[in-house]
Amino acid sequence: MMILKTAVVFALVALGGSHLVVSSNANQASSAAVLPHMLDKRDAYTCYGRDANITDCQAALDQLQPFGDQDFEVYSGICLNWSWATCNVRFCAQPYVTKTVNRTASWIYEWANNAIMSCVQDGQYSLMGDSLNLNGNGGTYRLHIEKATPSHGEDF
Repeated sequence: MMILKTAVVFALVALGGSHLVVSSNANQASSAAVLPHMLDKRDAYTCYGRDANITDCQAALDQLQPFGDQDFEVYSGICLNWSWATCNVRFCAQPYVTKTVNRTASWIYEWANNAIMSCVQDGQYSLMGDSLNLNGNGGTYRLHIEKATPSHGEDF
């Protein structure tokens, strides 16, 4: 399996604006066997792993709904995270992009809920991006629905 390098997120709300600005300090790695499914011209996704909990993943994803059409500006190598129990939804800007990756909360929610939640319904996690080579350096973003890791002594 190939290693995908991503960042842990710390989000800061920009004062006086409607954008969510993101910054990070740490990297985290996850792995996925990539067999992409085509979505749009350059968007693709893959399913991987096992034991995904549809209830937890839907609850993590549903945390995006209150943000509606709010814009998120995600800087190079940074991720936004929404977690619930055993599942984590993560939207990341690829580490080499030179401009912010701008998406609305509703865009992230719609793509995750309508395209890659099908993997979770089958008990697998998923990864989506704007490149056919999801483990490579192509594209500008990656959208993950992945297993959450225990933090601060919590047991899942």
